[in-house]
Amino acid sequence: MSQNFELRLAELIAARMSHDLVGPVGASVNGVELLAEDGTADPDVVGMIGQAARQASRRLQVFRATYGTAGALPAGAPFAAAHKLFAALLEGDKAALSAWTAAPALEAEAGRRGARIALLAGFVLSEGLPRGGDLYFDGGIAAGRATLEWRATGAGARLFEEVEATLAGKVSLGELTPKAAPAALLQRLVAELGGKLTYAPGKDALTLTMAFQAPGDA
Repeated sequence: MSQNFELRLAELIAARMSHDLVGPVGASVNGVELLAEDGTADPDVVGMIGQAARQASRRLQVFRATYGTAGALPAGAPFAAAHKLFAALLEGDKAALSAWTAAPALEAEAGRRGARIALLAGFVLSEGLPRGGDLYFDGGIAAGRATLEWRATGAGARLFEEVEATLAGKVSLGELTPKAAPAALLQRLVAELGGKLTYAPGKDALTLTMAFQAPGDA
């Protein structure tokens, strides 16, 4: 069984799971909103349930776009959609999206596959801010090659060792852990586009840069 087949199968399974869960989770959010409008339920309880349901919904939408197929993001403006999804994911979080700068040409030239990489990289780096902090994204394109950079700053900014090792390409499939799986997928998606991933940790700061051949709006 080829690695391409295995990746495609994993993407389709993630897409199917996300598709099946989006409806029930969305219904939970709507149900909580109705309880809040009714006014008879304990507002603190409703607030707790509502926050959890909304967080689950936002995370599910990000997982659908990153772990599923590239088609989960809209054609035409996938980077704008990725920006919206990531900003929503961080609502109420200790980490904040402080800047998102994407060259307009990225929408068409890097397309949905490029936006998927940008979103997944942001998610990976956000887990390196245990005490909170700021995330910055900058994306550009020149001569058909896209460069996406994420920076994370905050006290104690650091990724788990297994994630760092995976980003550096030092972990085999047999050694891979669930915590590092997103990093492995990110590395694979960049490699498929003939690209290079560079991770640079620093004091209270992390930088993740991906450079790859723009695949077009696909």
